Amino acid sequence: MPETRMVKTPMARALLLATLAAALLTSGCAGWVRDNTTQAPTPWRRIQPAALPVTLPDSRDFPIVAARMRDTGAVYKSYIVALGNPTVLPGENRLLVDVQTLPDSLFGALVQPPRVFPVPLYTMETLTETTTREFPDMRVKVADGARRNRYGDYDYVIAQDGENSCVLAWQLISDRKRTLPERIEAIRLDYRVCGVGSNIRALLAPFEALTLTLPETVLEAHDLIDGM
Repeated sequence: MPETRMVKTPMARALLLATLAAALLTSGCAGWVRDNTTQAPTPWRRIQPAALPVTLPDSRDFPIVAARMRDTGAVYKSYIVALGNPTVLPGENRLLVDVQTLPDSLFGALVQPPRVFPVPLYTMETLTETTTREFPDMRVKVADGARRNRYGDYDYVIAQDGENSCVLAWQLISDRKRTLPERIEAIRLDYRVCGVGSNIRALLAPFEALTLTLPETVLEAHDLIDGM
């Protein structure tokens, strides 16, 4: 008899996923999914800087003070990197990193936790709320244009008073065709730093020089340009 082959068209895959989802719902698995605590975020736990998926340049003003991480399901790993703060301003200098991986099974694709970061990362409303909370009593300005680090363009805002300056920078790396390794869906970076004086470039320097150190290589922007 001739060998029977499964047709792997997009329509066939969609029908297969729909069939499996219906089977889960009718078999009572939907209730298990709603009540499944494995999809909830784990408590934050301290880790060593060497365990972070990112390396920051040495900095006298913004050294790594502490690092924490947590998991959300089997898809998300989130990190908080607390940085030194040379000012007396309230708030924590920090870098947030969220790594979203692809599910490693069909069931994992059907049962996923809610996204841990919004897309887009900020709207004007949420950006205003964030800057009001992070930089009270400071003059805040959205940068006229994006800047560029190793992994592409990023956006940022500037906050200043008479003695200090702060920046909030954010970036979503989601180019799976050219930049990210096969198992990574997206990486979100969110960087908040305040320093003495008015040198904005010095505040942004650590963010522009950071290196992602995931198990698989993340291509840098200049690598993409060189390879075109």
